[in-house]
Amino acid sequence: MQRNGRPRIGITTSQQRGADYYIPYRRAVEAVGAQPVDLPPGTRSLPEVDGLLLPGGWDVDPALYGEKPDPKVGPIDRELDDTELRLFQQAREQGLPVLGICRGQQVINVAMGGSLVQHLEGHEVRRYGRSHLAHAIEVDPRSELGRAAGEDKIRVNSLHHQAIGTLAPGLVQTARGDDGTVEAVETSDGLIVAVQCHPEELSSDLPWARKLFERFVDRARRRQTLRS
Repeated sequence: MQRNGRPRIGITTSQQRGADYYIPYRRAVEAVGAQPVDLPPGTRSLPEVDGLLLPGGWDVDPALYGEKPDPKVGPIDRELDDTELRLFQQAREQGLPVLGICRGQQVINVAMGGSLVQHLEGHEVRRYGRSHLAHAIEVDPRSELGRAAGEDKIRVNSLHHQAIGTLAPGLVQTARGDDGTVEAVETSDGLIVAVQCHPEELSSDLPWARKLFERFVDRARRRQTLRS
């Protein structure tokens, strides 16, 4: 049964970050015709949603990829980690499109068997503002990000101190920074797409950022049609 024409996008949230932190994510999916659905820590199973968005947030617990924490690892919310890993696996089993942003990309990589760089110098530049375009990345034009961008190099906002270390089996790197940082990944079927930057902070100003959300919601809409 179709629900008011708008695909429903589950967005994982954490009370530790506060409600305001998730406003840009909700706004970005609403702006392209979707309905956000909050999924707080402890959510056991996905409700009836058409896509899953894993947003930014705390560092992922290094124990989840078999490492001891570096002294520079920040706050950890293990209940959120476990919830996102569980819901991501359910989304994969159900064939739902997934969009990972910053921490979300890292969660996806860990969930699929990869590891993280626990501390990365020079990428945490939020002191300049969340929309500051800190550096350029090279993008595979055949990828989802490349199709959204329409070019093979874009500038991105960099608000993180962790990144993908060992790339998980089943993921393809689709963008890289000048220093080699993995800036975007996806699966071969295009259902799972993730970026290291924060397009939710740029979607009202930069066409590629809005287009990335549009393409994600289009995939969710196709999923919705299959269910109706």
